[in-house]
Amino acid sequence: MKQTYEIGRKGEEIAEAYLTEQKGMRCLERRHREKAGEIDLIMEEGETLVFVEVKARFSARPGEGLQAVNFAKQKRIGKAATVYLMKHDWLRRDIRFDVVEINQDQILHIPNAFQPGGMMF
Repeated sequence: MKQTYEIGRKGEEIAEAYLTEQKGMRCLERRHREKAGEIDLIMEEGETLVFVEVKARFSARPGEGLQAVNFAKQKRIGKAATVYLMKHDWLRRDIRFDVVEINQDQILHIPNAFQPGGMMF
């Protein structure tokens, strides 16, 4: 379990550096937790708030981390994002949900990877 946690932390650090240095985003929060779920990174790109799920799979093939962001995971992230937006009174902000996969060979950034819209909670 500790190794998985450390891999996750390292992946989040790599993803944050990539998004800030290469994509010009600004990090607002790391590992934001709500009862509904956790958001790995909350970034800002211009006026858009970006909720980022990071999947680090250093020994896996490309794409395996992305597959782990299934419907249930998307729903948890969406719920946590909604609570975050309500707490900050940002319900009218433009938002999107990105996924960043880190593997041994590359960083794969998928902007607007999913839309948890239409969820009932």
